[in-house]
Amino acid sequence: VKHAKTVLFVGQFKWLPNSDAAKFLAYSIWPLIKKNYRDVKLWIVGRNPSPEILALQKITDVRVDGGVEDIRDAYGRADVLLAPIRNGRGTRYKILEAMATKTPIVGTPLAVEGIDVQNRKEVLLGETPEELANLTVEILKNPQLGKKLAELAYQKFKEKYNWKVISDNLDRVYK
Repeated sequence: VKHAKTVLFVGQFKWLPNSDAAKFLAYSIWPLIKKNYRDVKLWIVGRNPSPEILALQKITDVRVDGGVEDIRDAYGRADVLLAPIRNGRGTRYKILEAMATKTPIVGTPLAVEGIDVQNRKEVLLGETPEELANLTVEILKNPQLGKKLAELAYQKFKEKYNWKVISDNLDRVYK
């Protein structure tokens, strides 16, 4: 049995840019993805989903999940992380988590800001709903591309963002 592919959105909904991004995804990007790739589901994962976010489940093939015990399970079941962040200065945990779990990443330049990744090398970047939808569909239709991006992103994560590197850098700051 071939299971439907999964597009994942991850975000803590007390942080408003995540709510904005989830709605932008569900209302503007998702219909374009569904038009070009039918056998796919959108899984929105994050703590404290508001009634507005829970209401996104009325859209075909969208599921909102406020209580995933281990976030690694979500990445493990996803074919691609879509991070259409449009505003705000937050930490980029979702990008680092996707890199660490070898999940292909599609996002806006803002979503990966401050992380040393390049468009078309470790991630696919776009701004408009059309671009983001097309890039997501590109990965859904071409798993080899997703695998290649995810592998390079994982290598970059290991070199630059593992806990040893991060704690060494913090040590340097504290000294």
